Amino acid sequence: MDALLDRTDTVDGSPTTVPSRRTRIVVIGAGFAGLTAAMRLTRADAEVTVIDRRNHHLFQPLLYQVATAALSPADIGAPIRGILSRQANATVTLGTVTGIDVAGRAVLRAERRIHYDQLIVATGARETYFGHDEWAVVT
Repeated sequence: MDALLDRTDTVDGSPTTVPSRRTRIVVIGAGFAGLTAAMRLTRADAEVTVIDRRNHHLFQPLLYQVATAALSPADIGAPIRGILSRQANATVTLGTVTGIDVAGRAVLRAERRIHYDQLIVATGARETYFGHDEWAVVT
């Protein structure tokens, strides 16, 4: 049996190595911070998963120009998959994160668990209406 193992452990005189599993990085949120983090990981030896509840990134600094009809809404929004389409190690998942299992190292999304080795939480900011909650648009 040892002779069989010796023969299968080497190929052309060099020992074979079992490829290690790539690091799984999950990014929650595809705003400025989440997309920047994901794009900076382009050359990383990792599987990058971006989770967002919307399928598009909105460039909010130009939102006022849409409100004044200077720009079309299509000019300040772009599909997340389109932004990351050239990044081979990135995947985009649409959904709302319902929790994080820190001990189990998993992000909870509905009935699905997305396991991670490293987690980036970039869920963004929340707007304020200075005590005038009636100004908010419910989406």
